Amino acid sequence: MRIPYAVPRNVFEAYKCSDETMRLSSERDRSIRAEDEFWDEKNVTSLKVLALSVIASTWKDNPILEELPTCEDRDMLMEILPIDLPFKLVITKIEDEQYWERCSRNRWEHNNPADHGDSWRQLYCEGHLCEYLENFEPSYFESQQEKCEETIQLVQNYVHTLVLRTLRPTKKRTKFFDDEDPCVVEEEPVHHIPFAIILPQLPHLTEIRINFEVVYMNDGFEWRDFEFSVEDCMALGKGIHACPKLRKFTLSRSNLDQPRAAALLQGILGNEHIEEIDFSHCKLGDKGAYAIGEFLRVHKNLKIIHLANNDIGPEGVSGIMNGLLKREDSILKHLNLKLNPLLDDGVVHVCAYLLRKDSLEVLDLSACGITADGGAALAEVFGSGSLSFETFSLDVSNNDFNETVGEAFEAAFESTPFIIGFAARMCNFSEQSELSIYENVLRNRKNRKKEEARRMILRQMGKGHLKNDNDLLPST
Repeated sequence: MRIPYAVPRNVFEAYKCSDETMRLSSERDRSIRAEDEFWDEKNVTSLKVLALSVIASTWKDNPILEELPTCEDRDMLMEILPIDLPFKLVITKIEDEQYWERCSRNRWEHNNPADHGDSWRQLYCEGHLCEYLENFEPSYFESQQEKCEETIQLVQNYVHTLVLRTLRPTKKRTKFFDDEDPCVVEEEPVHHIPFAIILPQLPHLTEIRINFEVVYMNDGFEWRDFEFSVEDCMALGKGIHACPKLRKFTLSRSNLDQPRAAALLQGILGNEHIEEIDFSHCKLGDKGAYAIGEFLRVHKNLKIIHLANNDIGPEGVSGIMNGLLKREDSILKHLNLKLNPLLDDGVVHVCAYLLRKDSLEVLDLSACGITADGGAALAEVFGSGSLSFETFSLDVSNNDFNETVGEAFEAAFESTPFIIGFAARMCNFSEQSELSIYENVLRNRKNRKKEEARRMILRQMGKGHLKNDNDLLPST
């Protein structure tokens, strides 16, 4: 592809000569004016450019590209080809990234190909499918299923991430009349598009982010637009089960409660490739947390789970910890429980887990209603010398601690080399304790980097793993 030569107009304005400069005699007699953007307006258009213009204007009826004799001709055609051509035609004919960049910038204001495999074609296909599904009316899916499947087949090889910010619910209602009381009316549950049919047709999916709610509320807004059914969760679980490359699943800011979570997790359980799940800002509660605990006990490869703001209390966190403790192997690396009312009783269950398992690397307990007693228990666990983590990051921000708890953490971290991250904002620690904790964590980070560098050198030299600081010293 040729280097793009289009220059924005503001660049010409920035480098434009002033009126005083233009009145100089040397400027008046200058024959070459590089800043003149209209220098070629009077030039006669070449026959090749005219021919390519005709091909571009009739490309919809005669889509030729590879038939052009040179790469230069094909590049020029991609620069002038209209971007309003039928998607069904261009997706099968055009691979040129610059053309898809033009289409994306014309359709959306914000575009970041880095989030889409550094491919403008992938960005456009993923955005096209997401908009299509977001605007699909599920009440008429059966009548439009063939068209929906045709659209999916066009983009299925280029869709790796599916981000659905909103989904339209069914509006159709069924009335049931009681024989004794003919005025009894019952509404049909809210349903959405059947993911059990859609997701299996996307074999390259690695990430799914779904939000079961409406974003833009019009005159026909109803509160039921924010609901979704257990059947939706069952269909979504079946669809996820059929995605062999899926690694991350997100369902946040929804009415996901225990029955819906159980129906969803039953399908996700069959997909052993998922490594990260995000259920933040839902309504799991303690009962939903027990379902999460059972899921964590059985699933083989889950490493990261986000459960922020789910109204999980001490009973719920005990179910999660029991599920993790029942596993023979420890694989969970990241656990996010922030904004849940765990209280001091919940922290006790967390401490029991930390003393028995050593796989966790990141733990977020910020804004969990923990008081000084719970903070002291955490500090005592980290200062006990019974933990054997390789690395660990802890966030306990916005909890009702005091200076005594800060001093306890300060004393614990002086002899805890694996702590490489610690956040305690708004915890009422003294400045001295905060400074000392920060210095200890910073020291651990530096030591960790040095250790990793030593291990890398030893691996390159074929001497195995580093055992102590004397391994790099010359032998005598």
